[in-house]
Amino acid sequence: MKVGTVIAAAGWLCLAPVFATAQSSAASKPTPRTPDGHPDLNGQWHHRIGEPAPLIKPGESYNAKAAHAPGINQYQEPAAVYKPEFQAKVKDLDEHSLDKDPSWSCGPPGVPRIGPPQKIVQTAKELVFLYDDLTGNFFRVVRMNVPHRKEIEPSAHGDSVGRWEGDTLVVDVTNLDDSTWLQDRGAFHTDKLHVTERLRREGDTLFYEVTAEDTVLAQPLVEKRVLPLMTNYDIEEAPRCVERDRGNIPETSNTERSTR
Repeated sequence: MKVGTVIAAAGWLCLAPVFATAQSSAASKPTPRTPDGHPDLNGQWHHRIGEPAPLIKPGESYNAKAAHAPGINQYQEPAAVYKPEFQAKVKDLDEHSLDKDPSWSCGPPGVPRIGPPQKIVQTAKELVFLYDDLTGNFFRVVRMNVPHRKEIEPSAHGDSVGRWEGDTLVVDVTNLDDSTWLQDRGAFHTDKLHVTERLRREGDTLFYEVTAEDTVLAQPLVEKRVLPLMTNYDIEEAPRCVERDRGNIPETSNTERSTR
């Protein structure tokens, strides 16, 4: 294990009780509600982890390690588990990720790879999820209590329809194309991908859970996040993503590149 990794891990372990206490305090507050009685999900809940890619002057090469601030704890997502007949493809994609990973070509991250909504704008009829991602700014419109649309083309972020189950917002995502990955490490998916998101607010804490199901997976991929309300940060306009100088990008592990 690298010395930097040990120091970062030790720092995270020292700070973990502080974060846990802060989250507990945030969750113990009364949960704000909208006029229709549902939890108020409006607010800034998340941001990119780590610093964006550094600006590159003409003629310079991109340094992948410089894209992350040292000591910042990166979210370690659980790895997708594939059926045996698809594991060789995942391995090959991972080993050639610089050429195969859509994010290196400025492609949209897709759902669920884009992560939890960074900012939520909520009305009675729809919610808007806003994202400031390394490949640009994105948004998703979650229409409430309506059927999925059949006339639209499949896309990276699909068609999102929401409903309330008690105090939990359930978002059903279909009509996804196969142009994105589920996560890093060659985690491809097909156009049969089905994603379900669950969001629940308790006080000033948002509990986010996403489940991805696909015919290539041996089991559903489930990721969970606990997000405190951010009052000192607002979403920013992401720098324009430009695909360039890829031939000089040093090979690094996909785990180190994860920023969501």
